[in-house]
Amino acid sequence: MVQLFAEVVESGTPIMAKSIMLGVAFAAAALGLGMVGANYMKALGRNPEAGKQANQLIIVAAMIEVTALLAFLLGAFLLK
Repeated sequence: MVQLFAEVVESGTPIMAKSIMLGVAFAAAALGLGMVGANYMKALGRNPEAGKQANQLIIVAAMIEVTALLAFLLGAFLLK
């Protein structure tokens, strides 16, 4: 996989490098949200009173999405 990234960078196709970066960023954000949500539901099943602290989950999900948005902005506008 590292060889693929090296070849993309050497070939001079910045659009391909951007698309790989954005794909990895969005996939990582989706996996992160899935893991946070799954673990929250497990914890809620064990302790139903923990439902009152859903605010923290929403804040963590927003932070994960902001990270994906920053990766998108970096790839779309800053890297040329």
